[in-house]
Amino acid sequence: MAFREVSVIEVREVLRAWLGGVGLRTVAQRAGVDRKTARRYVAAAEAAGVVCDGAETQLMDEVIGQVMAAVGRSAPVVTAKPGRRWKRSGSRSVSGLGGT
Repeated sequence: MAFREVSVIEVREVLRAWLGGVGLRTVAQRAGVDRKTARRYVAAAEAAGVVCDGAETQLMDEVIGQVMAAVGRSAPVVTAKPGRRWKRSGSRSVSGLGGT
């Protein structure tokens, strides 16, 4: 599973449309995100104190920061697995094209 970085603009776009009364499915389509992702953004915003009937002025930088922090914690952590070391065999050169 790959990790996709969440942009502040994406979060703001989803939350502005949601505050405007647009449904989550439409919000997600407009923002180009999955419906579940839009739902996570809205849930994090509600936990930060944003109410659906309120004005867009609720989306201050502090609130967006709280949403970003909440969404960032639920993202999968991708770690690199150690690979096999390359071994030189015989008289091949480092590039593997032959020679000494």
